[in-house]
Amino acid sequence: MPNFSILSVTPIAVGFGIVILGGLYYFLNQEVTRRRRVEVVLRQQTERERLVNQIAQHIRESLDLDEVLATTVAEVQQFLQADRVLIYRLWKDGTGSAITEAALPNYIKILGETFPEEVFPKEYHDAYSLGKTRTITNVEQEDVEPCLKDFVKQFGVKAKLVVPILQENREADRATSTPYLWGLLIAHQCDRIRKWECWEVELMKQLATQVAIAIQQSELYKQLQTLNASLELRVQQRTSELTKANISLRAEIAERQRTQAALQALINASPRAIFTIDLVGNVQIWNPAAQRMFGWTEAEVIDRPSPIFLDDKTSEYNTLRESIFEGTTYTRLELRPLKKDGTPIDIIFSAAPLYDSDNTINGIVAVIADITEQKQREEQVRLLQSVVVNTNDAVVITEAEPINQPGPRIIYVNEAFTRTTGYSLEEVLGKTPRILQGSKTSRIELDKVCAALLSWESVTVEVINYRKDGSEFWNELSIVPVADKTGYYTHWISIQRDITGRKQAEQALKQSEERFRSLIENTLDIVKIIDIDGIISYVSPSVEKVLGYLAAELIGKNLLNYIHQDDSPNTYHSLISTIQNPKVAAPIEFRCQHKDGSWRTLEAISQRFVDNAADTRIMVNCRDITERKRLDEIRLTLERERELSILKTRFFSMASHEFRTPLSTALAAAQLLENCQDEWDNSSKRLRNLQRIQISVKNMVQMLDDILTINRAETGKLEFNPKPLDLQAFCSSFLEEMRLSIGEEHTLTFSCQGKAVSACVDERLLRSILSNLLLNAIKYSPQVGNVHLALEFKLDTFILQVHDQGIGIPLTDQKQLFEPFHRGKNVRSIPGTGLGLVVVKKCVDLHQGNISITSEVGIGTTCVVTLPFRTYVIEKSK
Repeated sequence: MPNFSILSVTPIAVGFGIVILGGLYYFLNQEVTRRRRVEVVLRQQTERERLVNQIAQHIRESLDLDEVLATTVAEVQQFLQADRVLIYRLWKDGTGSAITEAALPNYIKILGETFPEEVFPKEYHDAYSLGKTRTITNVEQEDVEPCLKDFVKQFGVKAKLVVPILQENREADRATSTPYLWGLLIAHQCDRIRKWECWEVELMKQLATQVAIAIQQSELYKQLQTLNASLELRVQQRTSELTKANISLRAEIAERQRTQAALQALINASPRAIFTIDLVGNVQIWNPAAQRMFGWTEAEVIDRPSPIFLDDKTSEYNTLRESIFEGTTYTRLELRPLKKDGTPIDIIFSAAPLYDSDNTINGIVAVIADITEQKQREEQVRLLQSVVVNTNDAVVITEAEPINQPGPRIIYVNEAFTRTTGYSLEEVLGKTPRILQGSKTSRIELDKVCAALLSWESVTVEVINYRKDGSEFWNELSIVPVADKTGYYTHWISIQRDITGRKQAEQALKQSEERFRSLIENTLDIVKIIDIDGIISYVSPSVEKVLGYLAAELIGKNLLNYIHQDDSPNTYHSLISTIQNPKVAAPIEFRCQHKDGSWRTLEAISQRFVDNAADTRIMVNCRDITERKRLDEIRLTLERERELSILKTRFFSMASHEFRTPLSTALAAAQLLENCQDEWDNSSKRLRNLQRIQISVKNMVQMLDDILTINRAETGKLEFNPKPLDLQAFCSSFLEEMRLSIGEEHTLTFSCQGKAVSACVDERLLRSILSNLLLNAIKYSPQVGNVHLALEFKLDTFILQVHDQGIGIPLTDQKQLFEPFHRGKNVRSIPGTGLGLVVVKKCVDLHQGNISITSEVGIGTTCVVTLPFRTYVIEKSK
């Protein structure tokens, strides 16, 4: 009975697709980079060709050699961005001079300078006569002769490019000619060292050739006048000769036309792309197969440069074309050019030179076969082979038959099979996959495999197999049949994966799930799973102990129906916020109804429930804290009573102390008036004592008012009647009253910012706020000090700010500013009760505002009160 281990086809397809996509991405990326480099090279080449063609055109249009040379050096200097370009002419006596020069203004001129023979040694002359060029990137660092280095330094040269200008010295018989060195085309870089690019050298060589043509043209023009006369005679002689030759030529042309027609028919019928180009690279023949293969029509390419790789100006293709022009024939050369639509195409390229009747090469013929599909198939085979060899899953290939005993024989296994089972390829060749079966291999799963094989169908099973050493492992195997082009099944492919770890994990997960389920079902905490609408989909059995409901009674019900209506909105919002903020799991307390109708206080923490369900669900863990809350309330009540007792004791102690001081002062003054006749008879002394009594009584009245205000605020009985009030006018008027009462000892200033509007405040309480803050600022400021009141209007609030330059408040006292009878340690003998800021705080709280105080000892104090424009009366019950 056959047994195969094979991975499902889908992961193979996915992996194969990923590899294909990666290859395509890598190829496209490489192709884009190559095209960009080609574009840069083509752009540079176009500019060079433009310059060369421009100079060549100028040479054809002008016979003035000096003008041609001047134009050439100027164009070269501008194109190469060199500091100096010149033509150095060698004379017969060995000396030389710069006959034409183009240089930037800030460099030394060499034009017209004549240099001795020693400047140009014979070895230089011989090298340049052979057409060699010389590039010097840095005259200081390169292998430059000291004499040459010293010579060029005097002209500020740091880099140099020299190209020879050669002429042909024809012998008298005109049968042979030898080149001789006419001069040099030189480029100087003076401001920096420079590495001369290959294309720059090539450009200089082409321009030197054009200069040589111009020189020849000038010399030929002089000879033309002499030869013109003799040419007329020779023309007459040749005319008669050509007449005879014309008759013979016509016969030859007719024969060639017949041959060409037959050749053209053969080219048009060829299934391979055939085209020819001339010496300048223009297409002369373009057959229909080439049009189908590359996309360009015949009309688009005839008498134009070849659109495919032969027109590429890179050195590789230039070398290929030059090699063919030299007589080399290429056969079966694999290349990858681009089609008209930009897609690459793999081809076999064969090319040979074309010869004319004089056996001279006058073009190239190319024959191309499209091998793109062949390359793709080869690549697919290579990738598939790589996948099979390198996959972590074991791959087994067997013969298609026999299905029954003894079973199909193994013809291939990969390295993963050896790692998984311990069997090498040599050990399993010719055997059947049954060698992996054993006593624990499921007979039911094997029967499934057998049935699938008999039906030539794919199958996937999980069975226990055995390694070479006898150890067991869980094997997930998938088997698929493979057919040839005719549909005949030839092989079975089995992919197997060792899933022992997964099986162990599944078993561990199952045990863990059972443990957690037991834990949840037996804990006193209630575990619920709800959806975003609050519908309960699961609740733990502990709900019966806590709330009296059976778990089945709550399934499908809305949790919010059992939560107190006052707690429901906030509870729902907290539970749902878990979805948006899964990392924040803040506990929330709410009241939930018991089955008997009573309310129980629960503390809950929620988090998003992660499972495979499509809908979002929330897991809520609830704990009954009713008893704990009751105990907490009792504890808080006891603490509040203890604090209140301490506060009362402290209050009465401080009040007794504060009342004793003014009473003692009044009593002493009264006793003086009663017992001392002199104090009574002296009007000034009597008045002073009476004033002491009045001040003491006034302080006690103020203290009693403050205490009464604080008491009413604490008990919620302080009257609060907010009405619209013009704040700017009120503050200005109140400050004027303060000026009249304090005299001229202090300077009171007032400022207002923002758009003034009316505010709904209690005028009496606002007066108490300003009175206490300003009197404190005046009291604790030096006699010549400045006290400033600022009013600022904001969008929804207004700000009252009182700033003084007084003694300030120590940092240790700032924490107790709003405690009754507390005063700073630095007040010394300055009179006060320590109730003013407490009264201010109570008045500010009634307005639903806030107060902040910043102070620095010896610098001053700033009190900032922020109140809303509209203040709503708070009910006493709240």
